[in-house]
Amino acid sequence: MRALSDALAAWTEAERATRTHLVAWATASLIATLYAGVWVVRTARPITSEPAPAAVLDSEPNGVRFGLPEPTRKEIFAELAAAEPAARAGGVAGFPGLPWSQEDHRCAFERETARAMAIRRGVSLTQIYLVLDEGIREKWPGADGKPLHPKTVPLLPRRK
Repeated sequence: MRALSDALAAWTEAERATRTHLVAWATASLIATLYAGVWVVRTARPITSEPAPAAVLDSEPNGVRFGLPEPTRKEIFAELAAAEPAARAGGVAGFPGLPWSQEDHRCAFERETARAMAIRRGVSLTQIYLVLDEGIREKWPGADGKPLHPKTVPLLPRRK
């Protein structure tokens, strides 16, 4: 009977140790999960909760369009137009003999100029492109005194 009593005590002790390990493991898992959840929320919140940018109005009083007065819009357009000849040359140099690729490459240079200008002036990239569109449509003079050419090269030009 003593042997049975000792075996029962050992089994109860082993069972207690197993339960203790299980509780410890569950607690550690819960703490790690909570920590990971807090980390994900803190990381994702700045990305997902950024307020929407202010609306860009087409026309406002006193000659303001897109949130910018006309002199500022003309300065932006002049800067973009001044960078265009170098962008065209870079496009031709990057893709000799391929007109569509040259134009695409020129647009990449233009995009970098527009991004830098938006950051420097504290405006949105949308405003920069709206000003560029306005200047082309209104035929504002470019760096050479002539309006910018509003056409782009087709991907597959027609052949006669």
